[in-house]
Amino acid sequence: MDTWWPVAAEGDIEQGKMRAFTLEGREIVVCHSREGWFALDDVCSHAYARMSEGRLRGCRLICPLHGASFDVRDGAVLGAPAVAPLKTHALRIVDGQVEVALRP
Repeated sequence: MDTWWPVAAEGDIEQGKMRAFTLEGREIVVCHSREGWFALDDVCSHAYARMSEGRLRGCRLICPLHGASFDVRDGAVLGAPAVAPLKTHALRIVDGQVEVALRP
């Protein structure tokens, strides 16, 4: 059974924005795109960089260090130099509260 962690009120993260959180010692970035809400690991799979310090362009999350890019919907690599996807996490909104369940 998943443990859901409340991270923010729905109105706290505007569309087109993202915010970093630490849950159970894990760095997570929550992204609010036109496509919806998504949660991913906040560390680039290519080189250590916080994805939350990069840019969110539609569903593309761009690393601030070397420009690797990922699809926020499934963590897939969209642009080099990364070759490994970002881990995604379950996200839901309950009564205006954004909640995340960590995936192993």
